[in-house]
Amino acid sequence: MPNVEILVENGSKELFEIFRDTGIWILDLGTADCVSHTSDILPTLSKLEKLYLRGIYTGHCALQLLPLLHCVSLVTCECSSVRLCSLLISELDNHVKCELWDFVLRSVKKTCDAVLNIYVSDVRSELL
Repeated sequence: MPNVEILVENGSKELFEIFRDTGIWILDLGTADCVSHTSDILPTLSKLEKLYLRGIYTGHCALQLLPLLHCVSLVTCECSSVRLCSLLISELDNHVKCELWDFVLRSVKKTCDAVLNIYVSDVRSELL
């Protein structure tokens, strides 16, 4: 099967179920809702090498990424520092390239400052 590239602007859980266990090579998700709908099927995409995430991410979004994945691009995307740090920390062992294109880092509430400082220091330590 040839390499498959899929762009989904708006999709449902049912749509993403169709992609389960397929040979998708590049997946471009147009919204944060699309990302949440892929959480169950993403680990089954054994050939996935590149993942594009678009949209606004305000809370935690659990993504289980595969060892073959070598690039995550946050394109026209907004997220909190906590979310960005958790993504970077979770993927450091996999040598994943993280691209930020037209990216906006949103501030978090002051009640999260202690957590944010922990995540930032963890990322800095891991990167060093």
